[in-house]
Amino acid sequence: MMKRVAVLALFLQGCSPGGDSTPEAASESVAGTDDRPNILFIVADDLGFTDIGAFGGEIPTPSLDVLAQQGLRLSNLHAGPVCRATRLMLMSGASATAANEPNPDAYRGGQLSLNYATLAELLQDAGYATYISGKWDVGDLPGYTPEVRGFDRSFVLLEGAASHFARNYNGHFPFAEDGKKLTTADVPADFYTTRDFTDKLLEYLQSNADDQPWFAYLPYSAPHWPLQLPEDWLERHAGRYDDGYDALREARFERAMRAGVLPPGSTLDGFESVVEPWADLSPEEQRRYARAREIFAGMVEYLDMSVGRVIKYLETSGQLENTVVIFSADHGASISEAGVDTGRTTGLGSGGIGAPDSDNSLANFGRPGSFVNHGRGFGEAATAPFRDQKAALTEGGLRAAAFVYYPAAVAQGEVSNALITMMDILPTFLEIAGTEHPGAGTYRDGREINGIVGRSAWPLFTGASVQVHPPADSVGWSRGEGGALIRGDYKIINTAPLGEPGTTPWQLYDLATDPGERHNLAAERPDVVAELVAQWEANWR
Repeated sequence: MMKRVAVLALFLQGCSPGGDSTPEAASESVAGTDDRPNILFIVADDLGFTDIGAFGGEIPTPSLDVLAQQGLRLSNLHAGPVCRATRLMLMSGASATAANEPNPDAYRGGQLSLNYATLAELLQDAGYATYISGKWDVGDLPGYTPEVRGFDRSFVLLEGAASHFARNYNGHFPFAEDGKKLTTADVPADFYTTRDFTDKLLEYLQSNADDQPWFAYLPYSAPHWPLQLPEDWLERHAGRYDDGYDALREARFERAMRAGVLPPGSTLDGFESVVEPWADLSPEEQRRYARAREIFAGMVEYLDMSVGRVIKYLETSGQLENTVVIFSADHGASISEAGVDTGRTTGLGSGGIGAPDSDNSLANFGRPGSFVNHGRGFGEAATAPFRDQKAALTEGGLRAAAFVYYPAAVAQGEVSNALITMMDILPTFLEIAGTEHPGAGTYRDGREINGIVGRSAWPLFTGASVQVHPPADSVGWSRGEGGALIRGDYKIINTAPLGEPGTTPWQLYDLATDPGERHNLAAERPDVVAELVAQWEANWR
């Protein structure tokens, strides 16, 4: 097979050097043999900031760890607060609110707006074969599904969550291939999402023409609830979490500090947990939470093993040596108490989530029919020292563990704390592919599209720049009546704490010294607050 530069944008992976991989060099060959980069983008769903080994975790993730430690780890990638918001941002290059159709609630429903050219469409325009295998979650109505939004082949979970096994979920089976809705009869009897998403992607890659670059998007639905594993993986982490989430939070923080992946100013001093101390839980509660966390750890390990299968294929097919890899989670750790909440904790999330015939008995945890998550205490342990977790616009909700691997052009063994957002993924991939966004105007199918607000991170990754967003640049989020904005080191936010309605007075934090958002500077710098709020109102609301 002819060697091409393969860019694996894995929100988790990649491999060895080879040849001139710059977009400029690649574009010179377009007229003849097309040796432009392939792009593989892998996303982990509901993964906490310290859940993989290279970011301080105890879960065995050797495939990811090698790539991360020999690549550039990113400690300041900001996503959306929930799954759909992140996917809207990365597919459109714009804010989730702007890219959602219809507005304004980009977090609970809607479709990826036709007023944006998708990342896949733009790479298709540039001559790429495009594949997706995994969670789509940005459109399940006719005209909004992957096969009409730029993907040549697609095998997807259309919605935000489902059983990882071949079971109907809320009355239907929300999977499709190449636009055809599937039933449980269309997949293997032993169907398991992580394995079958990997199998399908490998099938698509193996069918790709040798002389055509490809974009492969592998957004796993693991380790998103329901926490489920094949039977022979259920006991891999038995007993690992018996000491509970308080002990895990402390151990994770220490390892992450030693790994150098936490930003300057990170500390557990002043950290206020929102759950009861582990020691105050009953033995039954401890057993349920610890067991759920064991299964979560197994799902992360299984994901890592599956990514390793993709890497092995690229290696044996002669493509790995020309591969750029980026990995990222899609936001902070999950807070759901589904199936484990007994009423003593904050109760965020619903114990009733799942199919009507759910069996959330302890003996059935992780098996078909169980719909459980690990609870907020373990989610907090995977996000600390940042405040809050998934669904929040605080740093614990927005920061996602990520890395880039490509020894030919990307520094090895380093950590970058430069601000990056999910909106920057689209222009980054376009630059790698040697093309540009066409800008606002009439698109190829006659529809009117908007421009993008993201900036390419490729100069940062390759050492040509120390930043993606200059100090005067602002990035923002909107949710309900509230929102958040970051400009330079300053961040404003006015959303209420998780589980509470409404907004608060605007708060101001200096993320350069206080990434945990402990010290509100609003009273000291009302001028900065007023200036940033005006920017948020004008550009991000």
